[in-house]
Amino acid sequence: MKDLWLLLRRFVPPYKKYLLLNILFNFLSAFLTLFSFALIIPILEMLFKVKEAHYEFMPWGSAGLKDTLINNFYWITQQCIGEWGPIGTLVALAAALVFMTGLKTGTAYASSYFVIPMRAGIVRDIRNFVYDKIVSLPIGYFTSERKGDVMARMTGDVAEIENSIMASLDMLFKNPVMIIVCLGMMIMISWQLTLFVLVLLPIAGLVMGRVGKRLKRKSLQGQQQWGIIMSYIEETLGGLRVIKAFNAESKVTGRFRNGNQRFYNITTSVQRRQSLAHPMSELLGTMTIAIVLCFGGALILSGKTSLTAPEFIYYMVIFYSIINPAKDLSKAVYAIQKGLAAMERLMAAVTPMSRTVP
Repeated sequence: MKDLWLLLRRFVPPYKKYLLLNILFNFLSAFLTLFSFALIIPILEMLFKVKEAHYEFMPWGSAGLKDTLINNFYWITQQCIGEWGPIGTLVALAAALVFMTGLKTGTAYASSYFVIPMRAGIVRDIRNFVYDKIVSLPIGYFTSERKGDVMARMTGDVAEIENSIMASLDMLFKNPVMIIVCLGMMIMISWQLTLFVLVLLPIAGLVMGRVGKRLKRKSLQGQQQWGIIMSYIEETLGGLRVIKAFNAESKVTGRFRNGNQRFYNITTSVQRRQSLAHPMSELLGTMTIAIVLCFGGALILSGKTSLTAPEFIYYMVIFYSIINPAKDLSKAVYAIQKGLAAMERLMAAVTPMSRTVP
């Protein structure tokens, strides 16, 4: 990801305000997700009458923050049961769950709201940067470079950067925050289970990373072939009279068809690999959940952990909430690999002596 870091370091600084607001609302969304899921535990305990102990209000500071918060929450719940009854309290908890979910979705929208100007602005700055570089290049450069290839890089490669890297910015700044916050809560609930999870997740990430590297290589080949096709079109339009004068229609047609067939083969391979991201991540995620479910269930049934059944369900809900961000992150990695390949070609076009982002 060194190339991605260089790209972001070059173009992100003018949009620091939007980036900070995006990260702030991502953290709020992640914490609200945890607190909204936490309401599942008392709801389950009320439905199945798992916990019927008597609670007293615990002054703040008299014990640890976690113990005080949990005790006082159950004390408030117990008071509500005494005044409203079990059904009324259940309705109140369900309403609180809806309210917390509303706050969570609102902060999630706010994070996307603030990342959009940054995403669009970076694409605009890249277009301006590339155009300024092309205008400043010496005339001799264009005698050795095909105009069609330069046009392909200016249009197709910039569009690829916009559709891949920039479209993945929200995922890059949102999903890691969600994963880190959820992992922190999982450690607080059960460090044994979380340690087991941390052993499994890198294995899945290694598989996805190897596929992503192969995708970048194929994407670069496809974009180079697209530049060749654009050059064929530009040469044909510019020399159509000469082609007809020498009856070379069949020759240029054959050349174009061969190039187009190579582009077809490459793009088919790239798109097949890209479409593999979702089913592969879903399969690996389901396998991981099944393994964690068996391991955690064995710990509870054997009495080797203080984790209760409702807490284990809450743990699994949190863990499952990591799966979707992990899937989106894997898709973002695939898209970024394609975008970085386009960025390499673009920088090679406008910076003949260097192939790195300035």
